[in-house]
Amino acid sequence: MAYKIIETCIGCTACVKKCPTDAISGVRNELHIINPVLCIDCGACGAVCPPESILDDIGDVCRTFPRRELPLAKIIEVNCIGSGCELCIAVCPFDALSLQDAPNSHDFFGISVVDPKRCTGCRLCEQSCGWSAIYIDPPREMLKKRVYPEEILTPKKGRGVTAARERQAETAAT
Repeated sequence: MAYKIIETCIGCTACVKKCPTDAISGVRNELHIINPVLCIDCGACGAVCPPESILDDIGDVCRTFPRRELPLAKIIEVNCIGSGCELCIAVCPFDALSLQDAPNSHDFFGISVVDPKRCTGCRLCEQSCGWSAIYIDPPREMLKKRVYPEEILTPKKGRGVTAARERQAETAAT
């Protein structure tokens, strides 16, 4: 099942800009739509949606992350075989991965490196790597709002915790 945009969408177009497959369409300030045929269930749209109006593939609300904490590809250098493979580089729709000379690497021709300004955290590279040399941080489970409520991800004191618990109780009651 593809991701879905719900009625609380404000039409800000943040999801449209972040989608690696151009699966999201809509007019500014109106409800947007995700084409289920083009959606690859990567979660890039849900991580940037300000009103948290996107449901993931199991119907859970996606969490919005601050820009500095958005999902991003990370390379495990000792596992990357670099120029012997390049699957992650070939599959990346944003050209966020490239080969870079790594003199201390076991591969003469270098290893993959991530351009954080281009990476959307779409997980295509992670899925294509057969050497477990690349992963997306934070993990996919952290993108789910019900699995990791606010107080677990961003511990708060006083009223913040109380408000988060009240919202969680209201959601559970409905």
